[in-house]
Amino acid sequence: MKKLLMFISVLFVLIGLVACTSGDQATNTHSYGISYRLVHKHYVGVAEVVVDENNNVVLVKLDEYFLPYSFAAVTVEDPLNLPSDVLSVVGSRGTTYFAKYVSVNATIFEGEVTGESGSQSIKYSTSGVEDIDAWTLDEENARIYVESVKAGKVFIANEDGSKSDYEKSNTNAKLGWTKSSTGYWTNPDSYPLGWGGNIHKITNAFVGTQITADSSLVSYGDSWTVDGLVTGATLADFTDYYIVVQQAYNNAISQTD
Repeated sequence: MKKLLMFISVLFVLIGLVACTSGDQATNTHSYGISYRLVHKHYVGVAEVVVDENNNVVLVKLDEYFLPYSFAAVTVEDPLNLPSDVLSVVGSRGTTYFAKYVSVNATIFEGEVTGESGSQSIKYSTSGVEDIDAWTLDEENARIYVESVKAGKVFIANEDGSKSDYEKSNTNAKLGWTKSSTGYWTNPDSYPLGWGGNIHKITNAFVGTQITADSSLVSYGDSWTVDGLVTGATLADFTDYYIVVQQAYNNAISQTD
């Protein structure tokens, strides 16, 4: 965990150096891009990319924000007498209880249990948005979500939109809003790389390159490869992360055109 926090701190320092050193020279020779998109089914990925004057990658940063799938899981005192604003979801890993309502930027989303017992899941919707997870596949929607989190405008809610006092039950989501800040997936015995190790592999693999290959050129051997570039990353939904990094790269190089 300490190594992960140190790595993240170094990334922030590097971003600051790119933005602040040499005044006009930094502005003229480096460009910055950011992108937002749903990754790994239930998280909003945020990628930041800095490129040099030749459109080669100088720096990549990745993080993920929790959606209701994580932050709306709550603890209950008596599972046999659930409150009307708590939903029971019986999935493959057992039963999880979710708050029925969440607020996102002053819009109330209502939870719905889908599927048969044993393979159920939770879906949050509102007028015009069938599923908040799918909604964040759109870059602008995902950006709005992240900015709302940062502004304190995403929370478990009562039906009237006020903040609920339910306690979060998800081990990581109750500690913070991002994977990087909560020690997500760090068991080295079961997963040698873990989340932090995989993100480290991804963000380092593309430094010095131009991210021009599309996702159809992504393949898996011993680790994920992009058009012949071996990343060393092994996480299941690598393509999701590659897509958001590629979009951030495109956003960065558009500043140099």
